[in-house]
This record gives sequence, C-alpha cells and structure tokens, in this order.
Amino acid sequence: MNHTVIRCQPWLYGTVVTLICIAHRVTSSELNIFGGQGIRDALAERDLMGAIQIPLQNGVKFVDGLDGFPAFGVTSEADLKSPFKLILSDHLQDFAIIATVRPQSSSGGWVFSVVNSLDTVVQLGLLLEPTAAGDQWNATLYYTDAKKERNSQPLASFQVPYGKSWMKMIFKVLPDQVVFYYNCLEAGVVSVKKEPRKLVFDSASTVYIGQAGPILKRKFEHW
Repeated sequence: MNHTVIRCQPWLYGTVVTLICIAHRVTSSELNIFGGQGIRDALAERDLMGAIQIPLQNGVKFVDGLDGFPAFGVTSEADLKSPFKLILSDHLQDFAIIATVRPQSSSGGWVFSVVNSLDTVVQLGLLLEPTAAGDQWNATLYYTDAKKERNSQPLASFQVPYGKSWMKMIFKVLPDQVVFYYNCLEAGVVSVKKEPRKLVFDSASTVYIGQAGPILKRKFEHW
C-alpha cells in the first residue's frame, strides 16, 4: 500500500535548496515507522514548507534548530501561504504528517492548515493549544469534507508535554486509526472513522503555515 508523507517542518536538513525541494532526507527512526521500506519506493512526500519563499518575507527568519541545523522562526507578522496545487496532490487517503516545531507563544495555534476556497473550513490541519490545566499541549489533527461540513472537524487529538522546546510529532493516518509518535516514539493510538475515506481538496484550497487564513486565524509563532 502506498502512503503519502506530508512534512511541515520549520527546520532544515542542510541547505536552503533542500527546503524548497519536495524530497528531504528521512531519519532511520522515521523509516522504521513505515516498515523500513525505501522512502522513494514506499512514500510520496510533500513538503509544506515550500510555502516559504527565499528571500524571506517579513516575520520569518533563520534560527538554530534541532542539533544545530538551521531553522525557520515564524512570528505573527508572517503571512505564509500557497495554492495547494503547488504543494499537494488533489486528494489524500492513507498518509502521515511529520511536524517539528518549537512554540514561542503559550496560546498555541495552527501549525499548518489546508483551507477551502472560502477560507472557512480547515480540510486538513494541525492545531496545537494548551490544555485547561496548562501543563500539556493538545495536538489535534483536523480532517474535514468541506463539501458536507460547515465547521472544521477534529479527527484525533493527543497530549504532549507543555513547553517551548523542540518537538517532533508524527501522525500516521490509516483507514480506521491514527497512530501518534512523539519524538519518534509511539505515544498513542486512537480508533477513528474517516469521513470520507479519501479526502478530496477544494480546487481553490490554500495551504497556510502557522495560521488558518484571514477568517479562522489563530496564528502560531514557532522557532
């Protein structure tokens, strides 16, 4: 079975050129999550960070990332977006999302989103927000059929330690469950009912990084 991997990583392996290409180096621990298959044979990979252009726009800068690799710092001044067709295929079925982030705001926000043409529904997205107690983050994956739903629909939510340190989150989305990995270790599994089985994006959808557009907002500052 083929899978699609979607990356939303505000940090780079190597040079700026690597960032704007679709293919990234994948660590051995990430390969193990997908059964150890060759990445080019098993996975179709899409890099959402292709929405960031060089030279950098206002609100984006280079900072130190994991293990000393360069990273992107994104503030609330940034307006990072791209037509989804430049980054994603027109549909998703079984897929994984890899996001490496370091929050700078205690309010959290949208790490990324794919929003319909009206900017009113998050068809696919990752929302990070503090729990009521304030001692953990809720990391919630959204998956919505914008043709049937007026509101963005959560698919699965997991809790991770609260803080402002780097963290890597992987969501492996299968037909009836979502498997969650935190810093490349399995941290949770929930049963889900994906509706629809195949998510088809609105033809004029937009990919947003660190926000969900001018209407839904909730900007996320990370570096």
